[in-house]
Amino acid sequence: MGTGITELDRPVPLYMQIVRQLRAQIASGELRDGDRLPSQREMMARWHVSMQTASKVIGAMKTEGLAVPSVGRDTIVASGAAARIAAAARGTAHAPVGSASVPSAKVIAVSATRTAAPGHVAEILGIPSGRRALRRTETYGDDGRATGVVTAWYTPAVAEQAPRLAEPEPLPAGTLAYITEATATRPARVHEEHAASVADDDTAAALGIPRGSPVLVTRTQYHDADGKLLQYTETITPAGRWRAQDYVVTRN
Repeated sequence: MGTGITELDRPVPLYMQIVRQLRAQIASGELRDGDRLPSQREMMARWHVSMQTASKVIGAMKTEGLAVPSVGRDTIVASGAAARIAAAARGTAHAPVGSASVPSAKVIAVSATRTAAPGHVAEILGIPSGRRALRRTETYGDDGRATGVVTAWYTPAVAEQAPRLAEPEPLPAGTLAYITEATATRPARVHEEHAASVADDDTAAALGIPRGSPVLVTRTQYHDADGKLLQYTETITPAGRWRAQDYVVTRN
């Protein structure tokens, strides 16, 4: 496979050009589940890129749920990666590892608006209470039935760098993968908390359940390596719907 990549190929970031080539290899079956991906040094030699760019490639592949670490510190193709790519091409992408969306479901509705941030959201975003911020809501469903609602909030800086977040359309690889591509930074630390609650009027209408029904609320903050908030989400799942999250444990 020829490299065919130069700095003149922008505006697509150089590391994303490599990611796209690796995606294509996975989609075609050239790289299969469990196959080893090129190391950072191999990428540097093959594509004539810096160590920083090679690191971004690995990070983006992991963020999209297409790669995971393995014993020996190699990075391998994640299980089901080809299916995720195929689903993304159809506009029905399943949630990648580490995303805030509801697993085993597809986006059935998206809304995005700039609105006054509630007090607790404003505090997390680091803005004055009541200041307008970008809010993106995605409703997930399975077999025509809503299975969860994810409301994401973004700081003005992230919203400016990643303008597609304000479009009421699904992002095939998920919001975090898009933010990684648009801002050239990726989540490095995640803080998550859960609480049982009851559905208010808006939640009940979105999920098609009676008002006051039990729900699980998950609040998640995604920060980059410098501590900057990339995304804050509140995920609401009705009773009886399991949410699965995969975690990869690596040695320091």
